[in-house]
Amino acid sequence: MENQTNSPGRNPGKGVHLNRLNILLIFIGLVLALFMVFSMYQTSNSFSQIVNVTEAYLSAQQTAGMLSSISTEMSEQCAAFIRSGTPDPAYGYAGQLNAIDGQIEANAAYADSGESEDEFLVQALAAFRTKIATETRAMRLMADTLPMGLEAFPPLIQQTELSEEDQALSPEEKKKTALGLISSEEYLALGTTISDAVDDSHRVASEKGKNRAMQTAQQVQKVMGRQKLLVFLLVVVALAALLLNRMLIISPIQRSVENLDKREPMPVEGSYEVRHLANVYNEVLKDNAEKTEALSYAATHDALTGLLNRAEFDRLYKELKEEKIGIMVADVDHFKQFNDEFGHRTGDQVLKAVAGKLTEHFREEDRICRIGGDEFCIVMPGLGQDHAETVTERIRQINHELQESLSELPPVTISAGFAFWDRPNPGGSIFRDADNTLLSVKKTRTDCCAVYPG
Repeated sequence: MENQTNSPGRNPGKGVHLNRLNILLIFIGLVLALFMVFSMYQTSNSFSQIVNVTEAYLSAQQTAGMLSSISTEMSEQCAAFIRSGTPDPAYGYAGQLNAIDGQIEANAAYADSGESEDEFLVQALAAFRTKIATETRAMRLMADTLPMGLEAFPPLIQQTELSEEDQALSPEEKKKTALGLISSEEYLALGTTISDAVDDSHRVASEKGKNRAMQTAQQVQKVMGRQKLLVFLLVVVALAALLLNRMLIISPIQRSVENLDKREPMPVEGSYEVRHLANVYNEVLKDNAEKTEALSYAATHDALTGLLNRAEFDRLYKELKEEKIGIMVADVDHFKQFNDEFGHRTGDQVLKAVAGKLTEHFREEDRICRIGGDEFCIVMPGLGQDHAETVTERIRQINHELQESLSELPPVTISAGFAFWDRPNPGGSIFRDADNTLLSVKKTRTDCCAVYPG
C-alpha cells in the first residue's frame, strides 16, 4: 500500500479515469435503456389492446346475456300486469328496464370507440327495443282501463303515448288489444330473434377473442424475447460498473476508513480520481492540523506574553474554584506612569519580562494567566495556607530580579495578593479575596505581597 502524501497540484500517476469510464458505461446503458423503453412500450400497447378488446367483448356479451335473461323476465312482468291490473309488476318492469339501459349505455361507449362491432348484438338490441315498444303500449292500454289513474303507475307507462285509434277503444277493447299484443306471433318472434342473436353474438365473440388473443400473444412473445436480451445486457453492464467501481473506488476508500477516523493520511491507490483525492486530502489534513494547532493556541493564549489569556483563566477558574487551590492576583506597580514615560513598546517588553519571571519561578502545574493590561493571575493547584511563605518568597525573588538583572529595561516591581482554599474567614470567592488583598496592600505601598486575610 502506497502511503506517500503529495501536494494538491501533483500528478497522482497511473490510474483509470473514472470520468471516461463512466461516460462509456452511461452511453451503453442509455442505448440499452432506450431499446428497453421502446420494447416496454410495445408490450404495454399489446396488453392495452388485449384489455380493451376483452373489456369490449365482455361488455357486449354481458349486454347480450342481460338482454336474453331480462327480456324474458320483463315479458313475464308485463303479462302479470295485464292479467292482474296491479301496479307492482309495472314497477318491477320499469326497474329491470333501467338496469338493462345502463348496461346498453356502457356497451355503447366501447362500440363508439371502435372496439366492438358485434352485428348480432345490434340485431338483438333492435328486436329488444321493438319488444319494449310493444310491451309498453300494451301496459298503457291496460292502465287506461283501471280505476286508479295513470299516477299510480311508473313514468314509463305514463309517458307512453297512444294513437288516436287506441284512445278511441273502449275499456274492454283496450284490454283485449293489450292481451293480443303480447300473444301475437310477431311479439313472440321478437323473443326468438333476441335469443338467436345473443347465441350468435356469443359464438362470434368467442372466435374473435381467440384469434385476437393468439395474434397478440405472438407479438408479446417477440417483444418479451427482445426484452430478455436487453435485460441480460443491462445486467452485464450494471455488474461491470459495480465491479469496476468497487475495485477503483469502494475498496480503496474502505481501506482508508480507518485512516480517516484517525485523521491519518490516506493511501494513494485506486482510480486516477481517488489517487488525486488522497493526495489533496493528505495535504489538506497536514495544513489543517497546523492551522488547528495555531488557532487552538491563539484561542487560549495571550498574543504578547504567551501566557494563558482571560478566557482560558475564566474556564480554569470555573472548573477548579471548588478544588484545593491557591490564587495569586498581581499587577505591575505604576505601570501607567511607566508606559507614559517610556512608551508602549517598552511597556510591552516589561510585560513580557514579568511573564517570563513568573513562568520561571512558579511550578509547571501552576496556570499562569494574563487577565488584563498589566494584571496577572496564577491558579496553583494543591497549595494551601501552609505554602504562603513559599509563594511570597517567590514574588520577592521575582522583584529582585526585575530590578537588578534587566539591564536593558528600567527597573520595575510587581505587587501580589494571595488567597488559598483553606483561608480563614472567607470574604467571598477565592479570586475576589485574592484581588481584594492586592487592592488593600497597594493602598499603603508597592513592591510587596500579602496573603488573605492580610
